[in-house]
Amino acid sequence: MNKVIDKIQESGTVTGKSGRIHKLHSPINRQEGLFVYNLIQADASVKKTLEIGCAYGLPSLHICAATNGREDAWHTIIDPLQNTLWDGVGIQNLDAADFDAFELIENKSEFALPLLVQEEEGQFDFVFVEGSQTFDHALLDCFYATRLLRLGGYLVLDSVTRTPARCAADFLNTLPCYEEYASVREPLPKPWPLRLLRLLREPISRLLKEEHLHSVRQQTFLKNKNTRMVAFKKIAEDERGGPAILG
Repeated sequence: MNKVIDKIQESGTVTGKSGRIHKLHSPINRQEGLFVYNLIQADASVKKTLEIGCAYGLPSLHICAATNGREDAWHTIIDPLQNTLWDGVGIQNLDAADFDAFELIENKSEFALPLLVQEEEGQFDFVFVEGSQTFDHALLDCFYATRLLRLGGYLVLDSVTRTPARCAADFLNTLPCYEEYASVREPLPKPWPLRLLRLLREPISRLLKEEHLHSVRQQTFLKNKNTRMVAFKKIAEDERGGPAILG
């Protein structure tokens, strides 16, 4: 796919702008990287992309590799700590891979995203949210991502193994504007046949109750700790909130 990606994944290390060598911790793995790459590659209309949280730049590399060569492709990165905590590694890796169709916004997402919405609402084709943060931050990022995405655009949420991101994924799964498009999941643990048998013993009438099905849908990711990354597709505008009622 890309020599820089291959080198990073083989060595397990990256080099910062300071010259320091950093050992990778909690990066997206090969399967997750291919998931992002293949999702974008499969849809030629994906050109304008956004990433919230760059760190060592592996998601950035896969996104830019997938859109490389597409007319008007542009990647926006929001990462306030890229040149401090992360030693400029993410941007340096993009430069090493000869990708130049990107910009870095060094601001916190809670400040940068509202400004983007004012200028570019509904104009992004793909948004990647790094979910290894607090629940309120993950949910806030997803809220603004929903505003920024066009109809037919994709929101990918990473780190769904962590409770905050799982809770955010569960919330997104209840919104009528989204459908779960694809995901990266680990194989089910060995005891799953026993749980399936217990489920089958339940009265079919209970399983078919609308409120029960809704509850199951709401808790899909919170209960299934095997999901690592999930992609949602925006199939409608989010029209739950109307104009404010004054008086």
